[in-house]
Amino acid sequence: FAGNLVEVCPTGVFTDKPFSQVYSRKWDLQSAPSVCPHCAVGCNTFPAERYGLLKRVHNRYHGELNGYFLCDRGRFGGHFVNHEQRLRHAGVRGEDGVFEARGAAATLAAVAKQGVPEIGIGSPRASLEANFALRQLVGEANFCPGFADDEAATMAAALAVYRKGGFRVPTVVEIEQADAVLVLGVDLPNTAARLALAVRQAVRGVTFNMAEDAGIPTWQDASVRGHGQGAENPLFIASVASTRIDELARQTTNGTPAVLAQTGFAVAHGIEASYAAAGDSADADFAAAAAAALAAAERPLIIAGSEAGEPALVQAAANIAWALKGQGKDAALALTAMEANSYGVALLDGDLSLNAALARMKAGASALVLENDLFRRAPRGEVALDHAVVVDALQTPTAEAAAAVLPAATFAEQTGTFVNYEARAQRFYQVFEPSDEVAPAWRWIADLAAAAGQPMPWHRIDDVTASCAAELPELAGLSGLAPSADYRARAETRIPRQPHRYSGRTAMRAQVSVHEPKASPDDETPLAYSMEGQNVGDQPGALVPFVWAPGWNSNQSVFKFQQEVGGPLAGGDPGVRLLAVKDSADGGYPAPSGEAGGNGTHRAVRVHALFGSDELAASSPPIQARASAPYALLNAADAKALGVAAGDGLRIEELNASLTVAIDDAVAAGVVGVVQGFGVPPLAASETPVHLAADPNYKPPPAGDGNVIARG
Repeated sequence: FAGNLVEVCPTGVFTDKPFSQVYSRKWDLQSAPSVCPHCAVGCNTFPAERYGLLKRVHNRYHGELNGYFLCDRGRFGGHFVNHEQRLRHAGVRGEDGVFEARGAAATLAAVAKQGVPEIGIGSPRASLEANFALRQLVGEANFCPGFADDEAATMAAALAVYRKGGFRVPTVVEIEQADAVLVLGVDLPNTAARLALAVRQAVRGVTFNMAEDAGIPTWQDASVRGHGQGAENPLFIASVASTRIDELARQTTNGTPAVLAQTGFAVAHGIEASYAAAGDSADADFAAAAAAALAAAERPLIIAGSEAGEPALVQAAANIAWALKGQGKDAALALTAMEANSYGVALLDGDLSLNAALARMKAGASALVLENDLFRRAPRGEVALDHAVVVDALQTPTAEAAAAVLPAATFAEQTGTFVNYEARAQRFYQVFEPSDEVAPAWRWIADLAAAAGQPMPWHRIDDVTASCAAELPELAGLSGLAPSADYRARAETRIPRQPHRYSGRTAMRAQVSVHEPKASPDDETPLAYSMEGQNVGDQPGALVPFVWAPGWNSNQSVFKFQQEVGGPLAGGDPGVRLLAVKDSADGGYPAPSGEAGGNGTHRAVRVHALFGSDELAASSPPIQARASAPYALLNAADAKALGVAAGDGLRIEELNASLTVAIDDAVAAGVVGVVQGFGVPPLAASETPVHLAADPNYKPPPAGDGNVIARG
């Protein structure tokens, strides 16, 4: 969270190195309201552009989600928009295997000759509209959401739990107000950093209650901390490896995802004996302590998610929430996901699994792959792209192997919708117009459908969103997601993307023409690509493109856009909850055996890094400078038995890969944590039996300095 310093400072003394390297005066930046694309928390952001380059990302206040703070991956991960390997031209692969950039019209014509693709593989990092357009193109039976099969099963379990209800799905602010927390099977600092910060706040929440009783204003931080004398609300963490909030925990336990799930079932059984008992692998001491603390709390919170690809973790968390609800507690359950639109694409209910889709592709079926690198989700030998069309923004290995490529717009170059961990749909708006042939993915799909003789009735993003709301009952709330393109502010004016001090407009394209070009019209949103219009502050919260007020020359002018400090935006906080909250508690899930089969010296499980595991941020230079080499986590005893030490090479036979050894004594015996992303081949399941051996010839790839803040 170091990057928040540049917003906290009211005078601009503190700046960040990535912005200073591409510096523009902040009143010369064009921006729009947006949503972070790097995880499922759904933090609101202000991406800002000048000269066709994304220059910086600032926090956009949301009273229920990110508030005043944005994690460093969200702040500095957006520079992938400027990546030199962005796909910018459409093309096909010729008979000689050479890629030919033929242009949009010729490429669409060549692809359309084969008819509509037989299979559509969506993506949890693509917008809801793009995924829906693909689903409409190929049909529900031929649409794959794009998850690996175990992650798909976990997301299905999460949606099933949310649909049953019987608990609160908390906002970030409500997480901060919890008085007892259990984190089950997720590494929050590395996968949902803003939630980790909220958990930190929840732990010290008891000191605010003590201060209130003593008459100490809560804004007097030093006094609150001094009076609290280190008092803390209970936090329990059950995770594969150590996390950066373990220091706050009253008790921790570690194991494989299946073992952690068993411990979760034991917690639920300890709260209410009618819930399923766990197997012998559960940590009984941890479960008893967590059950007692949660049962004694008024606002207990359980956090689980899809990180491990283990549905039983989600089901165990649900049992705990229902057990607490049955005892009259105000129980809350948050189920995190790995990507910005994981819940959105899961709600589309595609019938085709990834393994089934890949099998059909190997048999010769044509496919359209939407913003998804399949090599991150399936073994290389299972992916056949000879008849695949790829729509993506980055030149991924999947795009490099495809038969045809169509260049997609990034989150900063299009308008669309993401659905976060609460199942809250939020609109992000186009910041600037893309160059070359780059276009929103949904538009490429619509153009392909038209070229193949199956035109779709969409002319702008509102049409796609409306079709989605009408087609799927659970998505009906999209109809009230954000103001339509016809919305106007006071005096029937548009809302400007550029502040009124925006300078140099008449000279920005002087090398092309001495005449000032007309501002591009925008018929898809109420925003204008100019400084003309009014950013009055009381328009709907989804339409605040930047914050500025007379006498406030910093992002602290956000106070002028709120109903009160720390409260909602003047026009209301953005977003629509798509799933209704039900009061009735479910009867509970049975505990699985938790015994994984297969031979191997160890069981490989997934671990994640804040800097490097996210596919988009991993292509951002500031993140790359701080990302480690790809690593495998072992406890010291297992490392010694294998003859390796920290920094040595470890060969994983089943992945045909060698990784850098990192020592973490929290990792259970017989377990190896394999970092996701970094070009590491994916694991076949949440627990994969593997054979490990020292690699004496290993040379680690270049890595950045994860501790760098002021340098680099």
